[in-house]
Amino acid sequence: MMWLQENWIVALVVAVAAVAILWWLFARRKPDTFDDVAAPVAEPARPAKPLEPVKPDIVAAEPARFKAPEPAPTPPPAAAPKPAPAAESAAPEPAAPPEPAPIPAPAPAATDAAADNLQLLKGVGPKLATLLNSLGITRFDQIAGWTDADIAEIDPQLGTFQGRITRDNWVDQAGFLARRDKAGFEAKYGALGGEL
Repeated sequence: MMWLQENWIVALVVAVAAVAILWWLFARRKPDTFDDVAAPVAEPARPAKPLEPVKPDIVAAEPARFKAPEPAPTPPPAAAPKPAPAAESAAPEPAAPPEPAPIPAPAPAATDAAADNLQLLKGVGPKLATLLNSLGITRFDQIAGWTDADIAEIDPQLGTFQGRITRDNWVDQAGFLARRDKAGFEAKYGALGGEL
């Protein structure tokens, strides 16, 4: 007993360790609570047939930028004059019908000094501005005055830029710029990006 009195700390540590080991061994053999009992795990039900992803219906369409420009309609050929009947052969021959008047050329484009910078319109870059100039469109007031019929006539001539007129609201933008209303333009469409 003398040893126990001198080494009581060592004895206390050994006793605590022995209790912990015994508790661990007996607690594993005899479950007391529902936490120790493993609940049976049921597998989730599997579908009879795997789900197939929905495939979108794809309709093949030719992009607008690859469409060939439609040829301009040609005027019908002039009708040949009918020969005079034999009974009227004694009468002087009528004069040949006048030739049809040539189709007037489009109005000459405005001079470069009077041309507006079409690149100020949102959606118009250098290539598109050059294309519009080649079509005789050089001023904002021309674009601001376009009707739906004018847009329908000009849009197919824009090639890869078809649809830009309505998508970018050129007529409305050009109205602001033709009136030199920089504040109104910037309030609706953002910074002008150049000088009027």
